[in-house]
Amino acid sequence: MEQKLVHTVCTDGFEMEYAQFGTGPRPLVVIPGLAIRSVMKSADALQVPFKMFTEGYTLYFFDRRKDVAPGYSVEDMARDQALALRALGLKDVALYGVSQGGMVAQHLAANYPELVWKLVLGCSTSKAEPQQLKVIGEWTRLARAHDGDGLVKAFIRDCFSEPFAKRYGKALQVMYKDVSAEEMERFAVFSDACDFVDTRNGLENIKCPTLVLAASKDQVVTPEASQKIYDRLKATGTPCELQMYDGYGHAVFDELPEFKTKILEFLSAP
Repeated sequence: MEQKLVHTVCTDGFEMEYAQFGTGPRPLVVIPGLAIRSVMKSADALQVPFKMFTEGYTLYFFDRRKDVAPGYSVEDMARDQALALRALGLKDVALYGVSQGGMVAQHLAANYPELVWKLVLGCSTSKAEPQQLKVIGEWTRLARAHDGDGLVKAFIRDCFSEPFAKRYGKALQVMYKDVSAEEMERFAVFSDACDFVDTRNGLENIKCPTLVLAASKDQVVTPEASQKIYDRLKATGTPCELQMYDGYGHAVFDELPEFKTKILEFLSAP
């Protein structure tokens, strides 16, 4: 019998979906970035690119909580994520947050250190750069206008490299076909929260080993944002390293297999 992939955790008056697979002894918690459509709708597709982790780790991919309202902040997301992890009995986890998920992960590692063993931040930021405000602000505007086609096209254009978008753009548009008004309203709540992220003071509280991954042509959060996270962590004595992928854009984590190989190497190191 095929094992159920998507589950729901209920705690503190809210529900949160997550996908679970792998058989390894240590939990690897993945907090995805902004998504026009919930990653739970394509959870099956997560297993192939993360297959290299499944022997050493049990993977948990989390969606955001189901019920959200305007004003829901990145720090709120981290609080709810901590509650969900505790409800599942998870602690001392390998934590990988990408883009907005990395913003959430920073709050988690700073405010709930008992939950995090090692931290990986992929193409994230501690404070919105002007470029981020411009790009994600446009996504929010399109979502609130219920311009699904415009949102999908802008999302693909801004996140992926030109060669990747040229090769897979049509497939990505099909994946996001017929985005509902409800999905766009939900997306707008999350994208709006990116404007107000500020983890700078909390970075000094992150003491676990941390890997910062970035891309030199990131037109969403910018490579400078990742560099600032690394510099701040290093200055406060956190064991950390930075890997900058030259020539790639924001979605390097989806485009380049070596991105995940680097994560596995980091987690496997003593």
